[in-house]
Amino acid sequence: MKFIMNFFLLLLVCGSMFISCRGTDNKTDTKSSGSTSNNTPEELNRLNEQLKSDPNNTDIYHKRAQYYYNAQRYNEGLSDMLRAVNIDSSKAAYFLTLSDLYFVNNQTSKTKAALEKCIQLDEKNIEAMLKLAELYLYVRKYEESVKYINNVLKLDKYNAKAYFMKGMNYKELKDTARAISSMQTAVEQDQQYYNAYMQLGLLCAAKKNPLAVEYYKNAIRIKPNSGEALYSLGKYYQDTENFDKALNTYNDLIHLETNNINAYYNMGVIHLLNLKKYDIAINYFTTAVKINPKYVQAYYGRGLSYQALGNKKQATTDFQACIAINPDYEPASEALQKIGKAK
Repeated sequence: MKFIMNFFLLLLVCGSMFISCRGTDNKTDTKSSGSTSNNTPEELNRLNEQLKSDPNNTDIYHKRAQYYYNAQRYNEGLSDMLRAVNIDSSKAAYFLTLSDLYFVNNQTSKTKAALEKCIQLDEKNIEAMLKLAELYLYVRKYEESVKYINNVLKLDKYNAKAYFMKGMNYKELKDTARAISSMQTAVEQDQQYYNAYMQLGLLCAAKKNPLAVEYYKNAIRIKPNSGEALYSLGKYYQDTENFDKALNTYNDLIHLETNNINAYYNMGVIHLLNLKKYDIAINYFTTAVKINPKYVQAYYGRGLSYQALGNKKQATTDFQACIAINPDYEPASEALQKIGKAK
């Protein structure tokens, strides 16, 4: 099971940036632009009361929209921001928050228009430029994306997120050398940049470059409870046939995430294919199918393990389970045919 992130999974990494890249702080990517709301009912009540007494106060609409954004009440937030910009269309910050709300509502063309309006009002607005860069990356217009990134770097040559975004563009363009270089520059600017370390790990792991280990370990240093980073490190060890370290890392992962099905499955694969310890492999595959009773590959792996032990009855049962879940799963069909011929 090759650990390769496809295009849209990669964009999830930088997608959290879209709504949180105000300024140059790269350490957290979770909140709406510039929000200071504590998101308590008392906060909302206070804003509601202020609007009752001052119904045309656009700053209060803006604050309430940010409150709604953080509360994932996106339609209400969008309604407030549209009121705000209809009353006062001169503030760049309003269009930045409006772009956030359009983006989470999958209105990409309106997102783009809001960001362009923000830059029209504030031509040095780095956050809007970075968000436009990400938007263009999302729709695979890499030249436009890099153009906005370069504009950011003209204003702030130390902006780690700009280098990260440039690296994401190069990665999608299959220019691995430039992608690595840009990501390395990102972590030089911010040594706590988790996503950049993860991307460096993935890029190096794809080439089986041992530097992947250090990059993943840096990611784990920043987020010790990151199942993603532990899994990636374990998979790198597995792919480079360092099975003891792979198993140790997967064990660390399941102590952190007791139901991490991929860790159990991969430990089963290692014991089946590499260590030839079929009884242990069966235990790991069994745990995987307990977590997900429709995990076809785990049934198949357990079937192969039983077959290696000479237990054709149990192997047949598992291969049949594969077919029951996915009638088109050819490896199980072929395995059943071989068992039939062997009889």
